[in-house]
Order: sequence, then C-alpha cells, then structure tokens
Amino acid sequence: MRKGANLGADSFLTYGVCVGTSALIPYSLMNRPQDQGVAIILGGIWILALFTLYRSILRFGDEHDDLFDLIRLAFGRVISKLMIYVYGIFVLLMIGKDLAIVWGTIGNMMLPKQTPQFVAALLVIHIFLICIQGGMKTILHLSVFFSTLCLLTNIVILVFSIQDIEANYFFPLFYEGWKPLFQESFSISTNSSGEIMLFLLVPQICTEIRTTIKRYLFPVLCIMMTNLIKYVVSVGFLGEYLQYVSIPGAVASGVLTIGNAQIRIESLVILAWFSTAIIKFSIEYYILVRIASKLTGNGNESSTFYLFPVGLIVWSITMIMFQNQLEIIRFPETYAIYATVFQIIIPVVLWVGLKLKGIIRARLQ
Repeated sequence: MRKGANLGADSFLTYGVCVGTSALIPYSLMNRPQDQGVAIILGGIWILALFTLYRSILRFGDEHDDLFDLIRLAFGRVISKLMIYVYGIFVLLMIGKDLAIVWGTIGNMMLPKQTPQFVAALLVIHIFLICIQGGMKTILHLSVFFSTLCLLTNIVILVFSIQDIEANYFFPLFYEGWKPLFQESFSISTNSSGEIMLFLLVPQICTEIRTTIKRYLFPVLCIMMTNLIKYVVSVGFLGEYLQYVSIPGAVASGVLTIGNAQIRIESLVILAWFSTAIIKFSIEYYILVRIASKLTGNGNESSTFYLFPVGLIVWSITMIMFQNQLEIIRFPETYAIYATVFQIIIPVVLWVGLKLKGIIRARLQ
C-alpha cells in the first residue's frame, strides 16, 4: 500500500472518517453559527497535530505495531489487555453514536414511514457485506470511490447554491467573543478531526502514518474544503435560523432557485454524507471485529466469525443508547468529553511512558 503514488487509499480513508457524520452535527450547538468557519479551519489544523502526535508514538514500535502493541511495550500485558476492553467499549459507543445519527436522519427525512430499526438493520447488513468481502482492503478501495464522490457532490452543491447565498449572514464574526468559538472548535475536533484515532487500531495504516505522513496533507485540505462548503451553503442560506435546524445542508438545499424555477437538491446532500458515513461505519465495524478477535485470543484477523455477532451488538446498542432524536442531536457535546480521553489523553500518556522507558533503557546500557 505504501509503494507507488504519493496519494494512497489511506488518504481517502482519512477523508471518509473525518467527514463521515460531521455533516450531521447541527449548527444549533453554537449560538453564532457564522463563527463556525474559523472553527472548521482550527479543526483541520487539529488533524495535523494529531497525526504528528500519533506518528511520534508509532515510531517507538516496530513496523507492524499498533496502539495495543505499544501499550504492551510501555506498560505490560495486563494493562494492554485492559486497554483492549476499554477501547472496544469506546469504539462501540462511537459507532452507536454515528449509526444513531444516520438512521435518525434517514428516518426523519427520507423514510419517515419506515421504522428506525429497519433502517439500522439495512445499514448493518450493508457494512457486514463490505467487511466480509475483503476486510480492510475492500474498505480502502471503497474509500477512494466514496470520498471522491462526496467531494465532487459538495462542489456541485456549492455551484448550484452560490447565487442565492447572502454575504451579510457571515457577519459579525466573534460577536460573543472567542470562548464560543473554541468550544465549537473542540466539538468539531472531537466529533470529526479526532476520529483519526481509529487509525491507531489498524496495523496497515499505522505503517503508513509512521513513514509517509506528508500524504495526509491533501486529505486534510479536502476535509476542510468540504466542511467549509457546508458552512458557506448553510450559513449563507439560513443565517441565524441555523440555531433551530437539525440538518442544515438539506434544509438549505430545499430553497435553491435558478431564475424563476425552484430546484431541490436534497438528494445530493444525502448522497454526499451517506457515502462517507459508509466508510466510517465500515472501519469502526472492522476494528470492533478485530478487538473481539483479540479478546478471545484468535490471532487470525481475517476471520469473519465475529462479524455477525458484532453486528447484532452494534444494532442493539444503537437502539438503546437514545430515547429520541433530540438526545441524538445533543449527544456530540457529551461525546466530546469521552473522546478527549481516547484521542488525546491516553496517547499522550503512552508517549510519555514510551519516552521514559527509552531513557531508562539507554541509561542501563
């Protein structure tokens, strides 16, 4: 995967994971949505900061080591086994959150007469087939197609929308100071940028991060471009009304006009985020299966034995996590607190532990 072009499939996977469900995070979390453009830029910078941290950690290990291997190297087998359980619970929470956001959106916007459980079953089965077909290799190939589709679709949406955008809706900036801006940036970073933490749990991608981190600059730019398109279209159409809208892009696209004709491109909006959501679901699902394999002592990562039971657990967890759509909409704020522990605090502690162990070993020699 590393040989050849400067832009690998894992670069597209970065785009899919970070864009994934971020388009469904409502702007109602922020009192002044016009400030979210700056927050999006800060979120892109945060991705680069995390990649730098993760590369520093991975360079302590061998070529095929992942996060759990490095935890075992720094803190021993017992702590490593415990962290497998802990990260398994967190990834389960992550996919439960993401799946609930997507199926809630589909249930309310696209298939209001169908039950959410039925929609969730279709999604889980679809992801199950992707993973059983070829595991990580298939996910990487699909990420190239779906990520390209999402980016091009967003550009088309911007082209259709540009004539109806109101420039005055983007001002004033920083009306309520810097604190809300950094709060929103924190929410974006943990719900979107920080999800690259998943890569630490996939040995193939750990190898790429350790050796060829420059290739991730391009997907970061594309992520920022996509989120900024969402920002321009949503804020430019709806302004302060975004505080009361749960799915801004779809609502904004419903009022587009060309001349005297009104056109509706909600289907393009749905296509854009759903294509990347599939990528994110797939890698989360793959990681959960891999963790299940580790916990049971099965070293064969290509085993498909755990795909079906893990799918049932994911489906069940998603159904019981939230009571209604309002809880789903507000959960990204709470999730940000949990995510910080796994995306930042544990990796930093691991880096410190590996650094100290290296210093001690050097002195003993």
